[in-house]
Amino acid sequence: MKKIVLLFVTATTMFACAPTEVKTDSAAATGTVTSTGPDVDMLKRGTTAFANGDWATVASNYADTAKSYHNIWPSNTDTTLGVKIPVIIEVFKKQREFIDGNLTIGGTIYEVVTMPDGNKYGHSWVEMSWKSKKGVAGKVVVFNSFGINKDGKITYEWPIYDTKDVATLGQ
Repeated sequence: MKKIVLLFVTATTMFACAPTEVKTDSAAATGTVTSTGPDVDMLKRGTTAFANGDWATVASNYADTAKSYHNIWPSNTDTTLGVKIPVIIEVFKKQREFIDGNLTIGGTIYEVVTMPDGNKYGHSWVEMSWKSKKGVAGKVVVFNSFGINKDGKITYEWPIYDTKDVATLGQ
C-alpha cells in the first residue's frame, strides 16, 4: 500500500511540475521595435528643439492633456505628481537663463515600441552638455520614456536623470 501511495504522490508531483504549453496567436502576440519612422523623428525633433530652446516646437509634440513626471514614479492614485507640459516648459525657460547658448547633444539612442494592442511607447537616451553663463560646464544623461497616442502626440513623458549638474545652474 505504501508503494502505491508513494507512486501516486510521485506521479502527481511530476505532473504538477511539468511545464504547460500555452498556445498563442503569434501574430497577435508580437509587438515591434523600431529606430526609424515618424514617431522616432518626432522624438528627435523634440530633443533638438529642447536643446535649442525652441519651446513652440517642443510643445507641438505633446497632446493637450500630456504630463511630465521628472525623476518620480508616476502614480494612478496621486494625480498631483505629474506636471502639465506648459508648466514644465516655463521651468525650462527659467533654467535656460543660466546657460550660455544652446545645449549640446552628444550620444543618442531612440526607439519606439508598438505593443500588440497598438499602444506605442517611445524611449530615448540622450547626453546633454552645456556651459553656464558663469563658465561652469555641466552634463547629464537623460533616459526618457514617452506614451504616444494614435495621433502621433506624446501623452506623457517620464525622464530619469541625475540632477547634480542641473541643480548647480543657478549658483
